[in-house]
Amino acid sequence: MKARKSNPQKVSLFAGITQTSICIVGVLYLSSCASPSYQKADSASSSLQRAAMEINTENRAIDATMNALDDLVNKPAADLRPQFARFNAALNWLEDSSKRAENAANEADKKSEEYFQTWDKQMANIHYEAVRDQSVSRKTQVSDELNTVDQRYHQNQAVVEPLIAYLRDIRTSLSVDLTAGGIASVKPLAENAEQNARKVQSALAQLSGDLADSGTKMSTLVSQQDTQPKGGVSDNTQTIQQRAESR
Repeated sequence: MKARKSNPQKVSLFAGITQTSICIVGVLYLSSCASPSYQKADSASSSLQRAAMEINTENRAIDATMNALDDLVNKPAADLRPQFARFNAALNWLEDSSKRAENAANEADKKSEEYFQTWDKQMANIHYEAVRDQSVSRKTQVSDELNTVDQRYHQNQAVVEPLIAYLRDIRTSLSVDLTAGGIASVKPLAENAEQNARKVQSALAQLSGDLADSGTKMSTLVSQQDTQPKGGVSDNTQTIQQRAESR
């Protein structure tokens, strides 16, 4: 039997493809192993920013709901149905936005916990005690700040939920008694809801700002204004130019 002659070009081509494939797999493997831990911080930062935006939306929904209720109660038109429909739609928006805010806050809690777990694992790889102690101190600071914001969120939600339930009851009452007498009967209730709503809005505005600030602090994207020292390069450059012109 005659032996087959191998084609040197085919063997060379096959070998080249095999080596290239091995290199690609190796690079992908090393990339996955060397994934920087700060990505967890960026993920947590993004989730905090989203939570801040959702709470800001919830705040706007409260404003829209209270404005619609005030219009219905204090400026009733000849036909009450369009005004009630606006109040109903605004309250539906508030209910939906409150759920989204809660989901976003839960996601932020999850991402932040993942970040701190990664931080703990990385600290175990630090050999010098001074460096490790500094990292522990820094983690405690960041964690405490975030826990404070998280507690404030749960405190605010404990107030938002009763407000929504109160507004639902007003809606239910008016849905079966959408008359001049029915409007007059809920007017004191609407005034009470208004007072409580404005307090809740003030607290939510503060909370949204705190969440956004926490997200910014955990991000790898740093404002140049924050890192530029007073009397920095730009100021010195201007001074040098002025001196040159005065000579």
